[in-house]
Amino acid sequence: MNIVNRTLYDKQLIIRYNRHYLNNFLKKNFPIVGLLTTAFIVYMLIKKEWVYAIVLGTILIFYLGLTFLMQMLTTKRVLKQSPLVDHPVIQMYYFTEKDIKIENVKSITISYDDLIKVVFSRDFIILHDRGGRTYIIDKNGFQNQPEDERILTDFLKQFTRNKRLKRR
Repeated sequence: MNIVNRTLYDKQLIIRYNRHYLNNFLKKNFPIVGLLTTAFIVYMLIKKEWVYAIVLGTILIFYLGLTFLMQMLTTKRVLKQSPLVDHPVIQMYYFTEKDIKIENVKSITISYDDLIKVVFSRDFIILHDRGGRTYIIDKNGFQNQPEDERILTDFLKQFTRNKRLKRR
């Protein structure tokens, strides 16, 4: 396997990643909070406690609005502080069977064994390593799109499946 990816780290990538993070957060947390709150609202309506039902509904809407507001403020703060906004960087990823070579201003090589988490989204493959670093791989940056993306995704899924089995 010899797959090359060219990811442009710029303002748009930051915005897209933060949007991905918000969507992921909402998918994980809002259904739980929403269902519990809705159950309590229904209970309050059955008990004819209209005021409490309205208060709970308002809290649920406030929670959703606050989540969007906090993410918007976080994205704004990150964009203000990030040097990538004014000076975008092209990060090259070279995937082989043994390791991943990452090149931008400097070059590093990480082993697949150093990966602790791999996240697949619609737009990205996100790698987390033992050193606490996160690598965002834009799916549009593969040289042979979509073939390289499919091969790498299958390889990483197989690798993480085997890695979990070894930990047990």
